[in-house]
Amino acid sequence: MTPAAHNGPPSGDGVTKRKSTSAACVHCHRRKVRCDARLVGLPCTNCRSSGKTDCRIHEKKKRLAVRSILDPVPIRCRPPSVSEPESVAAKSLSPNSAGQQQTTLTTPVPGNTNAFNNNHGSPPISAPQAYQQQPTPGPAGDPDAHTDLEQRLVNLIDDGDSGRREIQRGVRAIYVGHELSNMSFLIRQQRDKDDDVYHFAGNEIPRRQLKIGHNQLVMDALTLPEQALADELVQAYFTYVNPGYPIIDEDLFMAQYRNRDPADPPPVLLLQAILLVGSHVSRPKAERDALKEIFFRRTKWLFDSRIERNRDIMVQAALLMTWHTESADDDVASNAHYWVGVAARIATGLGMHRNPVSSTFVPRDRHMWRRLWYILVQFDVMVSLSYGRPQAINLEDSDVSPLTPADFEGCGSHVQIEYVIHFSELCIMISHIVRERFGLRVSPERRKAALQEADEALANWSLKLPDNLRLRASDMDPWSAMLHLTYNNFLILLHRPHPRASAYSDDYGPHDAEICSAAAGVIASIFEELRLNSRLKLLWYSGVHTLFTAMIQVRVELRFSNPVLAINALRRFDSASHSLRELSQYWAHAATILRLFEDSKRLQEDLRTATIERPRQFSGSQERNRNTDPNALSTPAPEQSPSNIPPPTPDISQLRSTLNQPQQFDNWIPPPTTLPPVDPIDHPRELLDWRQLFSFTDPDQPVPMAFEGLPELEDEWRQIYWQEMPMADLLQDGGWMHG
Repeated sequence: MTPAAHNGPPSGDGVTKRKSTSAACVHCHRRKVRCDARLVGLPCTNCRSSGKTDCRIHEKKKRLAVRSILDPVPIRCRPPSVSEPESVAAKSLSPNSAGQQQTTLTTPVPGNTNAFNNNHGSPPISAPQAYQQQPTPGPAGDPDAHTDLEQRLVNLIDDGDSGRREIQRGVRAIYVGHELSNMSFLIRQQRDKDDDVYHFAGNEIPRRQLKIGHNQLVMDALTLPEQALADELVQAYFTYVNPGYPIIDEDLFMAQYRNRDPADPPPVLLLQAILLVGSHVSRPKAERDALKEIFFRRTKWLFDSRIERNRDIMVQAALLMTWHTESADDDVASNAHYWVGVAARIATGLGMHRNPVSSTFVPRDRHMWRRLWYILVQFDVMVSLSYGRPQAINLEDSDVSPLTPADFEGCGSHVQIEYVIHFSELCIMISHIVRERFGLRVSPERRKAALQEADEALANWSLKLPDNLRLRASDMDPWSAMLHLTYNNFLILLHRPHPRASAYSDDYGPHDAEICSAAAGVIASIFEELRLNSRLKLLWYSGVHTLFTAMIQVRVELRFSNPVLAINALRRFDSASHSLRELSQYWAHAATILRLFEDSKRLQEDLRTATIERPRQFSGSQERNRNTDPNALSTPAPEQSPSNIPPPTPDISQLRSTLNQPQQFDNWIPPPTTLPPVDPIDHPRELLDWRQLFSFTDPDQPVPMAFEGLPELEDEWRQIYWQEMPMADLLQDGGWMHG
């Protein structure tokens, strides 16, 4: 029993535990002064006044210390208790826990802390024998911290002088990212002048008090759930996640997990991380949130304590921990952005960024290293696009050879080899384009040339996709969906105008409006398809930011004076809102983005205009539009696609029923058979036909709506992007978007 257990109240069996007469922190004990840690908590008054942050209770040497990690004590399952904050998760640890007062024993293998095995021959352990003290919830469960952050960011948007405020000591600095960041984009959209301010004063740094002893942390981290739940979560991970992100060698891990051989157990750090991700994709929300918090806490403690000595496993665990956001008020050091950076540091320290040409390198490890490296590159590119922050990896320093099918041996029968290879190629391409197009020291001439080269490279990549990865209007699997979501998200980020830019700037292409509109339509359609098939839970962290980017584009289109485009945008916005609402069940930052859009007074006015006034305008000019120039925009013929929007009318209910129908890609994707092939990048050529960027779908789908012949619409699109009001009111009532 741990020392902290002696200080608790009488246990459930009536045995009174010995109460400590005094307790001092390590600093007060060393100085031989009175300590009030028992009264005020940690840190004590003396440590606060002296600025010491590592205040902890001194443990007398005569008490039993934690045994060596090479010979750990058996770890007991925590008993269910309704008084504990994790009662929901504790009840789920066993299907029969509601009618039992005992839990079965789950122990580590003696002499090896890297794994566990279920010792079914051991007798059950009663509840009073297990430790009772639980960790105090940290800021992750503090709604006040999140509300304070939201209000700070509301002020950041609304106050034009916020950039000149001094960032004082004890106050967090908010970095809004570079030009690709959605948050940076919105802030500059509200400014009357261009500025170079990227850091703003945030909320005060909160204090976290650790109210659990070291012994309890060890026992908590080495605790496993009941076998039935563990089996379910492990199976969910290898069914829904590892095939597309083959971080773990499935054959090796499952052999260790199923055999339960004390001589060759699975690493406990890896097992806790797998249970974390398995909870994300398989459990209902109430259990999911509690289980993820438990498994993340255990995984993080094992990670930080360096109990695992295999650095390859530490890279794997860091990548798996990107599936959980630890704290609601911190988007820098407690989410996917942080853990991708940690994984990148360990990986480059190991030399994963170099080609392992040594013949003495074990083939299994060589394949695993190459696989891990390119998955790390994928995560790094996606999270840097989401936040507009620099990438942790510079591919100029890497000479790792491309992935081959041999690198996926042992990853299970369902591994998506073609997806991983082509997605890695896309992310590598995006990484180079971002540096050439948005680098701080890139010349204007080079920046302009990079846009055309980027479009050609992206079009060439899309034309080479295999049939199983091409965009489909139905039955889309999560892997090809993630591929095309990332692709179309980058198209919007690449082609949308800078806030406050010149309407006649030659820094952009002639078809930016068409490209952004088509890409936003594809994103909304993919999300709707995934939502209708209950597959949104399988999207990684960056999927939320992709939908955010598309909704900003659709938000602009709602203000089009052309009623056809405005009503079409209304339909896509309605679909995207439904998808974002469901995503908020899995990712906390999706809920705040959803609140941002739903609370916007300006947005509600735009929705009313697009729903009522635009149909009336269109109805009054319908006959006149039929006699206009054939190059002008018109409503697509109903026979071209079953999902085309019918002629709008002032009947709101009829329009709303149309908006709720599943959205397809037919209006947005052109047929590849009607387009000329892409010229090689190295040869002189005319400007690329922008439709080739969307030439990877079914050949029988119609050409998307274009703005050709309507230059005033192109100008209107840019002007709406540059206006102050589109997002000025979105944060007046609170709400924060990570990006």
